[in-house]
Amino acid sequence: MKTYILICTLLSLFLSSCVKKEYMPEPVGQKIPYHESKTTVQETLNKSAYTFFSAAWKRSHMDKILNDLNSKVSITVFVPDNQSFEKMGYSLASINSTAPEVLDSLLLFHTCLNQIIPETLDKESANQLLLTMLSNKNYTEAFGLNTSEFRDYLYRHYLNVENDKVLVNGQVSGSTADIILATNGTLIPIHRVLAKPEKDIKEILEQDGRFKLYLSFLESNDEFYLSLSGFPAKQVERFSSKLDYVTFSSVLAPTDEAFHKAGIYSMDDLDKLNSRSTPYIIEDGFTVSNYLPMDSVLNNHFWQYSGVYVRNVNERVPGLYINPASNALVFFSNDMKDQLIGNYVTLYDTYWDQPIHENNLEFIRNGEEIKIRVKGSDAEPATVINRDIQAFNGTIHVLNRLLLPKGFKF
Repeated sequence: MKTYILICTLLSLFLSSCVKKEYMPEPVGQKIPYHESKTTVQETLNKSAYTFFSAAWKRSHMDKILNDLNSKVSITVFVPDNQSFEKMGYSLASINSTAPEVLDSLLLFHTCLNQIIPETLDKESANQLLLTMLSNKNYTEAFGLNTSEFRDYLYRHYLNVENDKVLVNGQVSGSTADIILATNGTLIPIHRVLAKPEKDIKEILEQDGRFKLYLSFLESNDEFYLSLSGFPAKQVERFSSKLDYVTFSSVLAPTDEAFHKAGIYSMDDLDKLNSRSTPYIIEDGFTVSNYLPMDSVLNNHFWQYSGVYVRNVNERVPGLYINPASNALVFFSNDMKDQLIGNYVTLYDTYWDQPIHENNLEFIRNGEEIKIRVKGSDAEPATVINRDIQAFNGTIHVLNRLLLPKGFKF
């Protein structure tokens, strides 16, 4: 079937960490257990068993930071237990000799301005995005309904509950029974010190060594579209945080071995495959008709491009271009359930407020094992062999096979 793609959409479908259209199920389920305190976050910490975190708070400038921001602000604080600090090499003595500015960074990374009320947590909903109070002024991110505003990059966490366990960034990190609701915030005790991501998706994929074919094939396709249309597709650069502003997404990264299983070992194999179909520019001068066969595979591995090929003209109103925008596209392994994101809208038209594309993948879960395949495909599903690799600009999940569309043959 002839498919039109808007090449500038192929270049940069803008992503945003903020949720524009959730299209998610309403929270339902049983109330989770938690403790309620009649004191503030600070007072609750002072009398808690989390003496390392409390000592760090007292030595830091956190009280002043919060008061300067807004004395009535409500927060969510992830509180690592003492054992977590000891695993990181801390002691009470070392905490009390650490520069307050260093502790500020650590605590701001564990503190979020949007307070979580325990009743709103529900395993039947996708992860909740929490923006921390720690920013990075070296990077910019877009936010707002149409990503039309910009601010300093904010570090973030994704929170959920499952089987009375607290999940932070896809990992079991604590118990719901330990959550404390204070008068000015919520304390969520956890059994690990959260690690701040230092590398973006591109850096992690390049340095890992298992994704040479994936990256080289994307670069090759980029060069083809550049020569065809004059527009740089930037399918590898989209993984980078070094662009004008940081965008966020998830990558289902296929290993070199995944390509080998499909009989693809080299650039010659890619060229042979892509020779089946020749894209070309239509009369408007920049819209591409057809697409490279490998695109129909690789697009399934990046949430932003899950089978999305956007027509450049709105069919209902001839001559009007659609204005595509993506929903929040950072997902962790606990999100990978058909009942949560099986019909999640990944792309919609902001002009007409209409969905353009829904998630085209299905998830097969067997205990801790997660397999993924394209809906309707008869190909063997891919297994997630590494999950929840958190990057500066999203998440990486590693697959052992390619995600092949229905009827696709190499």
